[in-house]
This record gives sequence, C-alpha cells and structure tokens, in this order.
Amino acid sequence: MPYAILRFKKHPRGTVSHMENHNERKKEKYKSNPDIDTDKIKNNYHLIIPVGTYHQEINRRIKAAGCRVRKDSNLMIETLITASPEFMKELSEEQQREYFMHALEFISSEVDAKNIFSAVVHMDESNPHMHLCFTPITPDNRLSAKIIMGDPKKLSEWQDKYHAHMSAKYPTLERGIPANISKRKHLPVRLFKQAKRLEEQMDGIRQALSDVTVFNAGKKREEALQMLAKWLPSAESFSRTVKKNEEEIKALEAANKSLEKQLEKKTEQLDSAFVDAALLRQTAEKQRKLLDKIPKELIDELKTVKREKQK
Repeated sequence: MPYAILRFKKHPRGTVSHMENHNERKKEKYKSNPDIDTDKIKNNYHLIIPVGTYHQEINRRIKAAGCRVRKDSNLMIETLITASPEFMKELSEEQQREYFMHALEFISSEVDAKNIFSAVVHMDESNPHMHLCFTPITPDNRLSAKIIMGDPKKLSEWQDKYHAHMSAKYPTLERGIPANISKRKHLPVRLFKQAKRLEEQMDGIRQALSDVTVFNAGKKREEALQMLAKWLPSAESFSRTVKKNEEEIKALEAANKSLEKQLEKKTEQLDSAFVDAALLRQTAEKQRKLLDKIPKELIDELKTVKREKQK
C-alpha cells in the first residue's frame, strides 16, 4: 500500500542558508546525514534552478511584490515530495522524474509558479525525493506562510488535493491518515537516523566492555577510549533532543497505540518520514545502562583530555 508523501516546513531568515547548503549540496561533508552517498551527488538534478542564493531569490520576490516583512516572518516554505520506497523502486529514473514533474505542476498551481525558486531532486539517498522551496506570497502580495499553509483543516485539504492530483496519474497511491485525525506528531527524521548510528556505536562499546581486563591493556584501552570519545558527545546530544521532544514522543506513542487497533499494518509503514518513538525510548535507555557500565575513571580521563584540548 504505497503512499504519496507531501510535507511542508516553514523557515524564518535564520534557517534559510542552512537549508540551501543541504538542498543544493554545498557542503563538503555530510556527517549529520550518513544516508547521503557522496558518489551519487552527481545524479541529483533540478526541475527549477535557483539563479542566485536562496536569500537573493527570496528578497527579489519580496521586493517585486512590495511585501511587508516582520522580524519573525517565515521567508520560505520548504516542501518535501516523494512516495513510499516500494513505489519509487518500481519506477525507472525517467518515470521518477515524471512523478516529480507531476507534483511540481500541483504545487505551481497552488502557490503561483513565480514564487517557486528551487526544485531539486535528490538521487543520492535511499529513497528519491524532491525539495521544493517557495516564498509564501499571497495573491494580494502579502508575505504570509500562515495564510498559505493555513490551520490543520486547511493542511488536510492540501493533502486531499495533492492525493487527488497524484492518484489521477498513479492510481495505486493511497492518501495517508490526516494528522488532525491520527493526532500523530512529526519528529525530526535526523533523530531517528541518530538513534540508529548510536545503536551501532554502542554495539562496539559493549564489545570493548565485555571483558573488564581490556581497560588494563594499552592497545585495547586506547581503542575503548577512542570509541567512547566519539560516542559520548553524540549520546549527550541525543539525550537532550529526546528530552526536548518529550511531549511529541508521548503524543506519538499514544497515537501508535490507537492506530494499532485500526490498522492491520504497522504504523511506520504509513509514512517513511515518521520517527518510531519506541526506538528513541529504547536507545536512550540503552545509553543510560551503558554509561552505568563504564568505569568512572575512564569518563573522567575523557573529560580531562577534552578540557586540555580546549585550552
């Protein structure tokens, strides 16, 4: 049961450049997203190529429309467009391109094509997807992401219209359960990816900790220190993020329990962009247990080395 996927994210001035660097692949390294295969970046392509930087494109449109801009205005809306992996894998690269062009037609008709300044398809990750960016300018020349996106009811209408447009050409695509019905919350996909990386790192550390005597042997001790030095900052960052998203995780857990009674398939199959709350909980708990096993003197030594490097 494949699903048509459409996601929106509002961006104030402060995050525009960051998203440009990611979408347009302007970074040299992508440590935060190990799913990116740098050898395949050359396969990415644009359906709409930005003439200048994102800020230049945005400012040009705002100036032309004569919009009033507040300090807290969202200057850009980023749209993620894709479909369930099983659906995309059945399409050839040319058919995938047709899929994204068909989706572009829909967005162009809804937000006015002249407001769209970038539409780039990423072929360098596990599932092809398109990042489409536009300036939220209303027909009466106001800068308002709120008016364009609307409330939860209007967002649901967006999804209805998008599904109608896409399924007319691709009849097998399903329309997912609206967020205002499922009550599920969105969490950063990077949090899920970080959890998987930490799981792998913890496996290596558990191996090193399996025999206490390794900490008395020079080479093994150094290997353990290197693994811990790499894992500890990420683990602390992950724990802070999980705590920060506590309410969203609780809502997601409650929604999962409710949906289990309604659906035959697992809830994570509905949308590859949802994060599995249970995995986040399990990873955080495993981190805590692993920390309890690490000798205090080893942690103290790591902190001492870190302080000396910062001097």
